[in-house]
Amino acid sequence: LNGIVNGKLDYKTQITTKKIRKTLPKTFFRMTDELNLKDIWRERNINKRQYTFYSNRHSSWFRIDMIWMSADLLFNIQDIEIETSIWADHNPITVVWKGQKKRSRWTLNNRIIKEENFKLKMEKELIFFQRK
Repeated sequence: LNGIVNGKLDYKTQITTKKIRKTLPKTFFRMTDELNLKDIWRERNINKRQYTFYSNRHSSWFRIDMIWMSADLLFNIQDIEIETSIWADHNPITVVWKGQKKRSRWTLNNRIIKEENFKLKMEKELIFFQRK
């Protein structure tokens, strides 16, 4: 993605012009709404101004590097930071996932075995499998 989500927070310039910076297209925002995607850095840093790219040509800072993910997974994020970069023109973003303490063993849900539709489907699958 090469665009700005929030022009007030994700863009900073030393040049005083009235030119409006290009934001991402409306279709992008529709997609993020439909898929329930969130900019995880912005979710954790609601009003913070930190940038991932500096343009010498425009004397401007931008936050154009982002990590988008399902809102259902946000609780798995322990930390997210925009790091500093000496060599590249983009600053890296690091994400630390929470560790999973104990992984439970998979077990079959016994209720589905009692359902008649499930039994019929499994019988058909077994017959098909045995023919091969």
